[in-house]
Amino acid sequence: MATDVHTPRLRLERRLAAALGIAVSAALVETFGSWWSGSLALLSDAGHVGTDAVALGLSLAAIRIAGRPHTPQMSFGYHRIEVLAAFVNAVLLAVIASSLAFAVYGRVAHPQAVQGETMFAVGLAGLAANLTIVSLLGRSARKNINIRGAFLHAYGDTLGSVGVVAGAALIAFTHFVFVDTVIAVFIVVLIAASTARLLRDSARIILEGTPENLRPEEVAEAIRSVPGVRGVHDLHVWTVTSDLVVLTGHLSVAGNATVQEAARIVEAVQERLRDRFHITHSTLQVDNLQDEIIAPGDVTRMNRP
Repeated sequence: MATDVHTPRLRLERRLAAALGIAVSAALVETFGSWWSGSLALLSDAGHVGTDAVALGLSLAAIRIAGRPHTPQMSFGYHRIEVLAAFVNAVLLAVIASSLAFAVYGRVAHPQAVQGETMFAVGLAGLAANLTIVSLLGRSARKNINIRGAFLHAYGDTLGSVGVVAGAALIAFTHFVFVDTVIAVFIVVLIAASTARLLRDSARIILEGTPENLRPEEVAEAIRSVPGVRGVHDLHVWTVTSDLVVLTGHLSVAGNATVQEAARIVEAVQERLRDRFHITHSTLQVDNLQDEIIAPGDVTRMNRP
C-alpha cells in the first residue's frame, strides 16, 4: 500500500530530474552557440533555459521536502514549500527578464553580425529540448502550482525557441541581422508574461486568498441549502497548496437542535463541500440561534475590515 501511495510522487520526481538534465544541457549548448554565432536571441533563450533548470531544481527539491510527514510544529506538513518555490521562480523570471531587456537595449545601440546557419542549428536543438520538457511536465502542471511554475518556464521558452529558429532561417536567407534583436525582444515579453501570471497565482496562495475558481457567496449558499442550517458566518476559504483547500466557518442551527443533530448537519455540510467544491478539509463550529439568521449574501460584507 505504501508503494502505491508514493508511486505518483516518484514518477513525478523522475520526470523532473530528466527535465532538469535536459534543461542544463540545452542552456550550455545555447550559451556556446550564442558566443559562436553572435546571436542575442540565442543568449536570451539560453538565459530562459537556464532559469528553466533552476526552476526545475527548485521544484524537485520542493516535491521532496513536501513529502515529509506532518509534525506538531508543522500541522500542515511542508506542503506550502511548493508554493514558495513557485514564488521564487516568479522572482527569478523577473530578474532574468530585466537583465535580458538591458542586453537588448545594448544590442540596439551597437548592432553586430550574426551567423544565421549556426543560430538555426543551435536553436533547433533548443527547440527539441524544450518540447521534451513540456511533454514531461504538461499533465502534472494542471494540478500542481509548483510544477506549473517550471512548466511555464519551459512553455514560454518553447515559444522563444520557435522564434529563434524562424529568425535564424530569415537571417540566413536575407542577412537582415536586426531580426535577431526582434526575436530577443519577443522572448523577453514571453518571460514577462509568465512572470506576471505565476507571481499572481503564488502570491494569492501565500496571502491566503480565496481560490480563484471559488466564490464565497456560492459556497455560503451551498452550505445554507443543507437541511438544518439556518445561517453561516465567519466563513474563510484558502489554499494551503495545490489540491488542498481549507475552509473554516460557523453554522447557525435551531436552538433546540441536539448534539447528535448538529453532528449530522456538520457531516452533511462537509460532504457537500467535498462533492461540489472539492474542499476536503473543513472545520465548522455550530452556533445555536433562535432568532438571528445571517443571510449567505452578507458573508462577504461581514468579512471585510
